[in-house]
Amino acid sequence: MLLSEASFVSVDLETTGLDVRRDDIIAIALVPMDGLKIRVRHAYYTLVKPRKYRLQTMKYHGIDLESLQEAPPFEEIAQDLLARCQGILLGHCVHIDYQFLRRAFKAAGIRFERDLVDIAEVEKWIGQKTSHRPNCDELSLDALIRRYGLKEHYRHHALADAFFAAQIFQIQMTRHGIPDVHHLLNQLRNQKVCDTPFLF
Repeated sequence: MLLSEASFVSVDLETTGLDVRRDDIIAIALVPMDGLKIRVRHAYYTLVKPRKYRLQTMKYHGIDLESLQEAPPFEEIAQDLLARCQGILLGHCVHIDYQFLRRAFKAAGIRFERDLVDIAEVEKWIGQKTSHRPNCDELSLDALIRRYGLKEHYRHHALADAFFAAQIFQIQMTRHGIPDVHHLLNQLRNQKVCDTPFLF
């Protein structure tokens, strides 16, 4: 399948921490793409009411407990989210977001399986094809934003970060002439980014 024929969804979550077993999703952003075209008007964002809240993580996401009081629990929006997550999920460190989503969907009685594209892994693969070999610091989202000349704003807001990931993916694919989805996914299966997640 050509990239122009594929459906992608750029995803970013805010959570109460990084432990998939203990922590909960508190915000979800989805930015759909038809091929490499970002469907801005169809972007989606919602807060999610967690089972528990960890105050110390507010310094990263800025979402206070009061803001979450009227938010829906994941189970209430699970079917709508499932419909919105059609296609290949992409993002920065998307494997972590995917694990949170899979656990939340499972708790709602829904099986959730998707192919993934991590823009950091794409960048590492591109580096193997060129003279540039990015280190861990150069694979952070902030570094990729700078590398691709995007204007940084509203970082650590899920919707802004999902848009950043979509734009970076768009530029990566266009600039480096990736031929098709099958080739892309096969190449990314051989990539391994740094052992310590560079989420911030």
